[in-house]
Parts: sequence; structure tokens; C-alpha cells
Amino acid sequence: MQIVIGTAGHIDHGKTALVKALTGTDTDCLAEEKARGMTIDLGFAYLDQSITIIDVPGHEKFIRNMVAGVSTIHIALLVIAADDGIMPQTKEHLHILKLLGVTQGIIALTKTDLADDNDWIDLVELEIQDLVANSFLKDSPLIRTSVETGEGIDALKKAILSQSKDMETELDRGFFHLPVDRVFSKTGFGSVVTGTVLSGKLKTGKELEIIPGNQKAKVRGMQTHGSETLSVKMGDRAAINLAGTDLDDLFRGTIIAEPNWVNSTEKLIARVTMIEDTRWKLKNHQRVHIHIGTAEMVARAVMQDPLEAGHSGNVLFLLERPAAALMNERFIIRSFSPMETIGGCVVLDSNPLIIRKELKSWAASLKENPSERFKQFVNQNWKSPKSLGNWARHFQTMESQVKNWIKSEKILNEKGFLFTSENRGESMVCIREVLIHFHKKNPYKKSLSQDRLKAAARFSTNWLTYILDQMGDELINVEGGFALKSHSVVLSDSDASLAKSLENSVKQAGYVIPTAKELCSENPKSTLEILHILKGEGKIFEVGRGLWIHGDVLNKLKDELSLFFADKPEMNVADFKLLTGTSRKSAIPLLEYCDKHGLTERVGDSRIKGENCG
Repeated sequence: MQIVIGTAGHIDHGKTALVKALTGTDTDCLAEEKARGMTIDLGFAYLDQSITIIDVPGHEKFIRNMVAGVSTIHIALLVIAADDGIMPQTKEHLHILKLLGVTQGIIALTKTDLADDNDWIDLVELEIQDLVANSFLKDSPLIRTSVETGEGIDALKKAILSQSKDMETELDRGFFHLPVDRVFSKTGFGSVVTGTVLSGKLKTGKELEIIPGNQKAKVRGMQTHGSETLSVKMGDRAAINLAGTDLDDLFRGTIIAEPNWVNSTEKLIARVTMIEDTRWKLKNHQRVHIHIGTAEMVARAVMQDPLEAGHSGNVLFLLERPAAALMNERFIIRSFSPMETIGGCVVLDSNPLIIRKELKSWAASLKENPSERFKQFVNQNWKSPKSLGNWARHFQTMESQVKNWIKSEKILNEKGFLFTSENRGESMVCIREVLIHFHKKNPYKKSLSQDRLKAAARFSTNWLTYILDQMGDELINVEGGFALKSHSVVLSDSDASLAKSLENSVKQAGYVIPTAKELCSENPKSTLEILHILKGEGKIFEVGRGLWIHGDVLNKLKDELSLFFADKPEMNVADFKLLTGTSRKSAIPLLEYCDKHGLTERVGDSRIKGENCG
């Protein structure tokens, strides 16, 4: 695994000179940096083939560049000059390191040759120990150094090698992901981006997405440690040449990733922890600067209660431009003006899709613990459960991590869905309620179609199929739809009388097949429902487009057709009109019904005897 070391500390405390003493590389590569004698942008040097050192700016004006570097480091190298001691950016950089979750580090006390005496250096060291007493650096090595005399350089190098050797491997998200920290164009090659690979692997020729924007680009070539390579892996510092891109599409803050893993977002929900000694409060609708990955942007905070120093709470951030954010990613927020680091954040929902009126309550309810929060997402999506693979992509992590959450939260994984037993029970209750309501409103309809059932329940198609199968003991499938077994069609006395009247009317109509409106113009809806009940009982039949014929009349027609074809091989429309004594208005739909049910078979403009004609 590649280890990335990041410097941190106040301006002019000797970070760049220390990196040069360790590696032989001067990281101040910009002309402006040379002229001003300070680091403006990120600089990179290699201690060996496995260890990269990022030199970050110390000046307050360039703090956003510092965050871009720190967001990808494994070990912090906090640099404090012996002649100055602890300064404002020393404290702010330490806060940033803590907020971004850096857990290992080394303290380098620089410029010892400029200090007045050892007593002064001892005093500075005591102040440093007080500063880091409640941080991840409390037990870290504190090494006195001087680039002029060479004091402590070897000891510092050994400390870096020792910590790098013992560095625990970070969780790989399972897909290639690199936040871009530099962009430039190389003659003959085109656009080149640099950054630290935070997860996954990449080979030359692969297709990537540029986010925000989700544009596609192909990897033309790569370098790591200044040498050409065919592949890079998690932890590597990489320079990647992207074919088919314009520099306008690429800038610090974009990320490049495997397709279909990361989307642009304009809002995110995060757990915010305010710095203990900040003078700021975070209030509803307050504008802040967000530093996430290598990106910096302005966002508006939406929250229920203000957050004071040392307090934590969930906040919805509305971004003023699209960005890329990953689940459980750490970032910091700074006050809008004047800019000061005020808190650290963890992404709880990288792209909330909840409807607007429920967004505030969803943001407030989310838990910081990943497995508990995962269960919240599963419960939120109970009407359209996702598969294990889809949830892994949603949380931008490996399936093995999702399996751990499934186990710890007792989530079920059946038929390609992840859900809880409560989700299943709630879904069954929902289907029962939909059918009870349907039967109550439509007492004479035998079933509700699956499409209408899906629309009423708002389930995904596959989830509805699964739930209907689970409810097999209490449902019946009739006429292509579903009904509760407990439901039965019982006509009221008045409707029973109407049913008898309608049956007689259809029978008396004979071959002059009537519509529901022609049978009863006063209440066509009730008439139609009762006609369908009679149809279900096999007493009447529906000829195409809502025309009705009595079963006895239909049997009579079958007999007459059989007798006709006993004497003649074919029949035309005129023959059929004569046989039934009807006009063309009734004869044509009746003939089409006969064709459909095998009583006749159409050949050109004539009919011959069908296979079901007797």
C-alpha cells in the first residue's frame, strides 16, 4: 500500500525545507512560490517508492489548498518552528487534521538552530504537548530538527518509515476513486490530472467518469512516482492522461471514478461537530464554505437548532454548485467571512432523494453509525427494496461491508431484496388495506388488476410480485386480478331485482346485442357492474366493445350456425344478417365474436365453419 504523508503547520515554519531535507525535492515548483518564499499550492515529493510526502500551504489565505492535500493523507507531519512556537495556523491545521479523521502523526520541531537556548526549546515542547494532549498526536514522536545542521533529519525519516510500516490498511470502497488536486495540459497528450487513489484499482484503457457532470473519459496513460505505469492502486499518487476531455471539464475538486458509482449532487446531509473553541455558531440558512475532498464551495445550512462550539448535530447542506460527495466521507466547514475553520462533518446521505416536505425530518433522523443508518435507508425504501449490489453502490462501499451491516441489523436478504420483517409485514398490511378499500367501493367487482394494485400501493413491480406470493393463503387470482378470499359478491335486494330485469332484457334482445346504456340509461355504472356479475355467473356474455348477449341466445346461434354449415360450405355477411335477423350494426360484432371463439373462421370476405361450431 502507498502511504501519503502530509505536512501541516504555520507559514514560514520550514515545512518545504524539511521536505527537501528528507527527500532532496524542492516542492515549491510555482514561480510565484519561489518569488514569495512560501507554498501556495500543493507540492509532492517521494521519500521512497512506497511513501509520498505532500507539502501543503501554511498561510491562512491558502487554507483551502491545505485541506485539499490533507483530505488524502494517512500520516500527518505537524511542523512547528522552535523560534516561533505555536501559531494561529498551527492550531487551525491541527483542528483540520482531527476533523478529517487523521489518526497517526509525527511532530517535527524545526529551526532548532535559531532558538536562543535549550530551555526555550524545552518550553516550546511543553506547550506543544499541552496543545496535542487531547488529540491523535498525544503519544506521537516529537523530534527536534534543523535543515541547516542536519539535526534530527535521520531520526525523523526513521519515525516516518516506522509509522508507515505499521499503518493499518484503510477500507477499500471497491471501485476506483481519485479526487483531482491538479490539472494541466501536456503537449501531444492533452489533459492530465493528478491525485491520490483513495480506493480501487485502475488500468490503462479503462473508461472513467468525471464528476460533477458524469462525463465519460478514457485513460490514455498513467504515471506514478514519475514513471510510466499500466496500473495504479489504492494509496498511489497518480498522474492520469485522459483522452477526449477538455480542461474546462476538469478542475481541482472534480473526482474521477469508475462509472455508475458516484453522482453529482446539489445537496447532502452530514453530521456536523463544531470545534470546541470556535467563536462561531452554525445557524439555519447560514452560508458556509465546504471543503470536501479536493473541492471547495459555498453552501447554505438547513437545520432545526443552532450548533454551538463543541456541539454536534445533523445538517442539510444546499450547495451553490454541483459537487461529488461519497457516503461517510469526512469534510470540514469554514465560516463565510471572515473564513475560519468551525467544524468537521461526516456525510450521512450524499444525495438525498426524499421529497422536499420530508427532507428536514429525514436529515434530523439520520444516525451517524453506518450500520444503523443503513437500516434506516432500507426502511425508507420499503416499497421498492434494493438488492445487495445496488445498496453497495448507493453507499459506495464493498458488498462485504453491506453483508456485515445486514448481519448486525438483522436485515433479510431474500429473492434479491434487502428488507426487514417489519417491511414485509407493513407491505402485506398495505395490500390488505388497498383491497379492503377497493371491495368496499366496488362491492360487485370480483378483483383488482395487478397494475391498479401496484399503482395504489406504490410498490415496485418485483416487490409487489413477492408480497402477493407471500399472501397466497389470503388472496385469490380471478379474472386476471386479485381479491381477498374473504370477499364475496352479494347483491342487495334492489340490485338482485335489477339483475333479474337486466338478464331478461338481454335475453329478449336476442341477436340485437344491446349496450349497458341501452339496457338502463338511468344508472349505467351500476348496470355495468351487475352485467359483469351476470357474466361471471355465465348467464350473459360480452361481445366486443360493451355489447351483451344472453347465454341461451348464444347457444341458439351455435346451433343455427351448425345447421347452416351442414348445407353450405361458406357464409357471407348477408347470409349471417338473414340468419340472425339483424342489421349490420349487430351482425359485424357478432361475426367477429364468432371468429374469435372458433364458431366461424374468416376467409377473405366470407366465413367457413369454425372448429368449435359442433
